[in-house]
Order: sequence, then C-alpha cells, then structure tokens
Amino acid sequence: MLSLLSENIRANANAEASVEKLVWGVDDPLKKLGLRTKPDLVIASDVVYGNDPSKWTNLVQTMRDLSGPNTLVLIANVQRYPIHHPLAETKFYTESTAAHFERSELPVSCLHPDFQRTGAGNCVIHVFRPKSRDKRSRDASEDKTNKTEKEKKQKKEKKEKKEKKEKKAKKQKKKEKETRRSV
Repeated sequence: MLSLLSENIRANANAEASVEKLVWGVDDPLKKLGLRTKPDLVIASDVVYGNDPSKWTNLVQTMRDLSGPNTLVLIANVQRYPIHHPLAETKFYTESTAAHFERSELPVSCLHPDFQRTGAGNCVIHVFRPKSRDKRSRDASEDKTNKTEKEKKQKKEKKEKKEKKEKKAKKQKKKEKETRRSV
C-alpha cells in the first residue's frame, strides 16, 4: 500500500509531499513522521473498524497529536453497516471524537458521480477540526482579524470624511474668492 501511495505522490504531488507509515498511538508522531510543525491536512482512509471505542483511543490520540489549530483531518470510510447496526463504526465518528473535534460530513454531492449514493457500501468523508483550546485560538485569531478589518474600515471612513471636509472648505474658499472679485 505504501509503495502505491509513494508512486502516486511522485506522479501527482510536489517534492515536499511524502508517504510515511504511522502506527496509531505512537509517542511523538510528528517526530516519527519527520515533521517540525503540525500539518494543515491529515488524510486517512478506511482506518476505523468495528464498534469498540477502546480500539479507537490510539487513533483519536494520534489525531490530537497531529492537529494544530488550523489542521483539517479528513477520514474517508466505507459505510459497511446501516448507521444504527450494532457493528457500525458510527460511534467513532459521533462519540469517540466528540470531546476533541468538531465533525461534519462532506455532502454526497461532493463525491464523484459514481460514488454518490447513501446507505451501506457508500463512501462517507468525515471532516474534523480541533476544538476546545485550539478552537479558542482560532476564535481569538478570527476576533483579531475582525478587529483589524473594523479598524481599517474606521480609518477609511475617517479619511473619506476628512477629504470631504477639505473639498468643502476648498469649494467655500473658491466661492469667497469669486465673491470678492465680483465686488
């Protein structure tokens, strides 16, 4: 599998992209992967099996260890069982990750037409973003951006007001000058 992924990377990605084996729950996965910073994107496919939450602890921990405030984690999964089936992986996506991640699903319409179906056998792409401490960082960043934009808007309005005032004063002086000439 890794050799096929490596071949695909060489054919389709830039020189910085790489494929590495990673065991869930390993200490310091960033170091194990040779990364200095947390990635912006983590992609996994068909990594969740069964419905035993204890089996997923290491996967959730690895997702947490790899995720920074701007990391997006995508996990593609084939839905093997109906959602409420006792063997369905639904608990992983809705419960095991809930404490640490905000989750959504890509709409089926985003998938290739050959895969736009629902029910058992369909592909579901789960999208995760870190929450709690990381969410506060993101919110603070958004607040800072909003404050900067507000300040820029106020500065622009002030400048426009000043220009309007100067234009009015200039017009008034011109009018006074014409009045003196006519007198």
